[in-house]
Amino acid sequence: MPDRRLEIVQRLMPQIPMEYQHSIESAMRTWWANIRRDGGMRLTDLGYEIMHDVLRLESWELDLRDRDHIVFTKRLIVDLDRKLEWPYYIEVSMKRKRRRMVFFGSREAMMATMYGDLKQWLASID
Repeated sequence: MPDRRLEIVQRLMPQIPMEYQHSIESAMRTWWANIRRDGGMRLTDLGYEIMHDVLRLESWELDLRDRDHIVFTKRLIVDLDRKLEWPYYIEVSMKRKRRRMVFFGSREAMMATMYGDLKQWLASID
């Protein structure tokens, strides 16, 4: 099974301005939260910055401030990593009073929004 993350990095690297350029190996270590070969699609702060701020890729935000029932446990993160096919970013900042999830896949964003409950939505994905 090919590593989708590597494929994404290889496709995006030529589009990145020179001041943000680095090697594919470095991008694989710094863009993804789980760097193991079978790791998921969760982005680090740098990965999010590259995709959202530098490349301005289309993304969809799910504001979680009013959804206190959603707790990003290790189990929930593992489920997200196993089931999501496109990059995603989680921001939980008490200082900035932000709780949000940013999707880089439109279908996943739409389904998560429609379900309203991440756990139920993930349970529905086979």
